[in-house]
Amino acid sequence: MKRLRISLTAQIFLGLILGAAFGCFFPDFGSQLKPLGDAFIRMIKMIVVPLIFSTLVIGIAGTGDFKKLGRLGGKAIIWFEVASALALIVGLVVVNVLQPGVGVSLPAIGAAAGANAAATAQSFSISMHLLNIIPANIVEACVKSDMLQIIFFTCFFGVALAHIGEKGKIVVECCRGIAEAMFKVTHIQMNICCAKLFENYK
Repeated sequence: MKRLRISLTAQIFLGLILGAAFGCFFPDFGSQLKPLGDAFIRMIKMIVVPLIFSTLVIGIAGTGDFKKLGRLGGKAIIWFEVASALALIVGLVVVNVLQPGVGVSLPAIGAAAGANAAATAQSFSISMHLLNIIPANIVEACVKSDMLQIIFFTCFFGVALAHIGEKGKIVVECCRGIAEAMFKVTHIQMNICCAKLFENYK
């Protein structure tokens, strides 16, 4: 007898559809499942920092050829700009067609809150924004999950590893093991959170 199974990707999409259906048609029951959703989000968040750090180190220090690294960086910037433009287009189309939030009355912002928002906007500057990208303490940046600061530090760390040669390969291989472990953790998380609809039978 043939094995009947659903791939993990299909289970994830099926879970998304079922979650939306329960939220739409059974909101009371859906609200009772919120702790499970919060647990899933926390499980995903806990692997973000080590995954980004290890994969960036591998990508930068593991390349070895800085010319090749520059080409990869240029392609990454192009892909980032294209993806950002597509996301912006999709957002504008959805907002103008579906008009989410229309008819919803929000409470008026108090005078104090408005003054604070104005002061914050006034004090914001590009130089401060760029300065905040540089972490004063990388451990604090990891605790706060400040991705820009983590990426900034990791890029410098990866370049330094590439420059020290053979001594840096040990750290690169360690990061490679961390990355593989994090991908395995992600796979385990998805298998735990996605219900097994079909079991394998011979």
